[in-house]
Amino acid sequence: MPLLTSVAVFLLVHFLSSPSGPTVDTASEAITAKWTVDLRAAVGSAPLGLVVGRGRETHLPPKTSFWFLDNKTIVATFVTREEKTALSGRDNSDTNLPLRLRAVFLDADTGKITSTQGWPSESRFAGIIATNDGKFVTQRGVALTLYSPDAKELRELSLPPIQEDLWGWVAHPSPTGRNILFATPNQTTTLATPWVWVDTITLQVVRSWKEMQSGWVGISDDATAMIACSFPLYHCDPSVEIRGLATEWKTIAPIERRPQSSPRFLNEDTLFLSGHPWKLLRTDGKAVFTENAPFEGGMAIPSAGGQRFVVPFFKSTGEVTALDVGAHGELKTISVYDAPFHERSYKLNLIGPKIKDQATQLALSPDGSLLAILHDESVYVFQLPPAPAPPPSKADSASHRE
Repeated sequence: MPLLTSVAVFLLVHFLSSPSGPTVDTASEAITAKWTVDLRAAVGSAPLGLVVGRGRETHLPPKTSFWFLDNKTIVATFVTREEKTALSGRDNSDTNLPLRLRAVFLDADTGKITSTQGWPSESRFAGIIATNDGKFVTQRGVALTLYSPDAKELRELSLPPIQEDLWGWVAHPSPTGRNILFATPNQTTTLATPWVWVDTITLQVVRSWKEMQSGWVGISDDATAMIACSFPLYHCDPSVEIRGLATEWKTIAPIERRPQSSPRFLNEDTLFLSGHPWKLLRTDGKAVFTENAPFEGGMAIPSAGGQRFVVPFFKSTGEVTALDVGAHGELKTISVYDAPFHERSYKLNLIGPKIKDQATQLALSPDGSLLAILHDESVYVFQLPPAPAPPPSKADSASHRE
């Protein structure tokens, strides 16, 4: 093995095995995991994927969720079958066993598993859909449950029953986790579909109505944004529209027609629009800046505090045309942005684990100091550099000269 390769392997093993060693080298813009942990033993049985379609079924990757409850606690969920017991009998098939939503809670500083929980579920479409101040909300089909930080059940709410399609009720949480918009996106119709707005503090329905959804949506605590006219059936020019709970839709900016473009609030007055290039907009339509992606870009992951967001970039690799093998995305870089979001703070190259875009979720701690990645059943946590010091103001510069 060449000397440089040997040194690289030694350093990689050292960094991945050392929970307290230096994890960010801003000079070389490299980042390695602070710690990693395999959750398979804690999860128990194999996670189940979604099954969609009638007659001819399509099997999708496992349904997972991944969140920071606060700056010190991470939680990952998986849908599994109930574990067999001696009373189950040898002839009982695993497919007949009840579903469970399993949650694994971890210490964000050390990676130690602090507890595990399991709740019955009537649907494979289940997981944690919002967190706020340590509390969290689970969705299991149409059943919503609010839990305390120590996983005690506080309140329950049932959404209206619907004919479950690919996603059923899709949750769109606000960055703070205090509100969730539930919608039933259907790209094959121009008819109004049901929407439900839920306050997670009280776990009560604030408003329910029907809306024509012509593109992807995102919410803040008091507004909804939609990429209007982006679905093919809507023959109109795409734009970004915003409305409050008590106001009508207002167009704030036109956009280019791009597939899969979607909005995400970073805080109450700033929107991230995915695409190539991606954009930041104020809620009044004023552009903050636009940036091209080095590789295939993902959606922004904001901190609950609204002061930082990150964007992961995946490089397409692995395609072999002769063997009909498709490409997959491999996570290569993480871009970090700090308020007021006028420029990028850091571009960090990921060193170590090969993390593919499928079955991968990212979460940012509320204070923006930690980035966590769930890949299959492994968790990786990275310490991010602090926000750069703001440049001195003109008044400060003048005072210093005097």
